[in-house]
Amino acid sequence: MYDLVLLHPPTVYDFREEMLFTGPISDVVPSSPVFEMYPIGLTSIGDYLERFGLKVKIINIANRMLLNPKFDVEKKIKKVKTKAFGIDLHWLPHAHGSVELAKIVKKYHPNTPVMFGGLSSTYFHKELIEYPCIDFVMRRRYHRKAGLDAVK
Repeated sequence: MYDLVLLHPPTVYDFREEMLFTGPISDVVPSSPVFEMYPIGLTSIGDYLERFGLKVKIINIANRMLLNPKFDVEKKIKKVKTKAFGIDLHWLPHAHGSVELAKIVKKYHPNTPVMFGGLSSTYFHKELIEYPCIDFVMRRRYHRKAGLDAVK
């Protein structure tokens, strides 16, 4: 059992079956293992929490989907045992994939908290918290006493 499982979403879920217009960035940076790498902040969060005795796992859903056409996202999510899920929404092109991934998490773990975080989550926190599949949005405060706070 993990204390926190951090998930990195694909840009579009499920890009293997349906392609949606993802904006001009998709023309510049096509899906590849490099683009689908998770933000370094996930590693920092995991390292920090593990120093205090928490058990953290990072699952790069985007990369697994890209590298294995038979990877079953729902089967993987269903098997995860954790106290909370964190989904990054750092890069705006991942907006569709992150929300769809949160819906899958809630489908199999309706009572487990789902948290969003990242640059785009901070900017769009008011819109994101309206989704029933998102319980918390971690956002960066930008003032003298900068830190993180959560919108519930």
